[in-house]
Amino acid sequence: MGIRRWLEHRRLEKKARGKLREAFRDTSLLAGTSLKPRHLSRSVLIDFEASTGELESIHFGILRHPRPYAFSKQSHEVIEYYRYDLKEPRIKVMKGLNLTRLHGQDACD
Repeated sequence: MGIRRWLEHRRLEKKARGKLREAFRDTSLLAGTSLKPRHLSRSVLIDFEASTGELESIHFGILRHPRPYAFSKQSHEVIEYYRYDLKEPRIKVMKGLNLTRLHGQDACD
């Protein structure tokens, strides 16, 4: 990758991070999801799609530690993958992966 392409990628990555921060402040955009503004601190930028120098979508993940029941001491590590389509705009869950069960465990505290 040449220096110009690298610089362009860095510029778009910075813009994607900014758009992701803005998305977590927009309660109407989060309304159709289980995401809350406080989840921004757990988000991880995974990738983005761009054409002609403009962002089209942002792929990000959230690490969660859900409990199956409110009274349960059991918890799991789950990563959820999201796609933020900037054209619509819309955030959609793409995939959820239970890391605890993937490793053949069942977490209990």
